[in-house]
Amino acid sequence: MALMVFAVALSAGSCRRAVEKAADKIRFLGVEKFERQGLTGAEVVVRIDNGSAYNLSLASAEIGIYYGDSRVGTVVLCDPVAVPRRTALSVATRWRLQISDPLALYLLARKARAGDFGQVFVSCAVEGRGGPAPVKFLREKMPLSDFLNTFGLSIQDVANYLK
Repeated sequence: MALMVFAVALSAGSCRRAVEKAADKIRFLGVEKFERQGLTGAEVVVRIDNGSAYNLSLASAEIGIYYGDSRVGTVVLCDPVAVPRRTALSVATRWRLQISDPLALYLLARKARAGDFGQVFVSCAVEGRGGPAPVKFLREKMPLSDFLNTFGLSIQDVANYLK
């Protein structure tokens, strides 16, 4: 997930011609593995194709999860991630959930089991580098479905990973 967010950030973070060309050559190929680690951790292995001439690095990523107006928690990237230039590879990323409101988490879990994601929103903040360009990307409270569509994922994909 980390590099998915990074690829979007790279494409949206600057209008310099080199960055735009590089962003066109970076593709998210899919989630290969999702493995929960305890109650609040996960390892996500994603496949990335970096066809650009630049090394990519993701220094930090935070994804805020909301149910309605209540902040449920924040999913934080545990370790920086890098993808060398002109390579396609699988990258393991580690994430940790920091719970802000246990009651909202309980309500979200109930709604998720019922397949009701209509009141779920996501904010994200990403920092990294795409070769010569620093990348900072912020989005506030976008619907979960819109966030997932950015990466070619669906609500059903999330439901399958959470089982």
